[in-house]
Order: sequence, then structure tokens, then C-alpha cells
Amino acid sequence: MGKVFIVLDEEEQMKLERICLDKEREEALEFILKHVAPKLKKPVPCLAG
Repeated sequence: MGKVFIVLDEEEQMKLERICLDKEREEALEFILKHVAPKLKKPVPCLAG
């Protein structure tokens, strides 16, 4: 898999910094699922119609 670049707005960046400082695992997973995963483009097979 290649590199992935995402853009976080100011609020998301502050939330991520807080999660990193607090080392909250559950909150980190929730952040990834809510803010990062939806921004990733899913590959579409070339044969998809």
C-alpha cells in the first residue's frame, strides 16, 4: 500500500494532540474510525461497472 495523506481541520488536530498526550486507546480508535477512515479513498477495481 502506498502513502496516504489526509487533511485534518484545526479542531481535529487539537483533538488528536490531546489523545496523544492522554494516551487514550479507546478515544484514539474512535478518532481514527470517525475522522480518518472516512477520508481514505477506497480503491475501485478497474473492472467495476
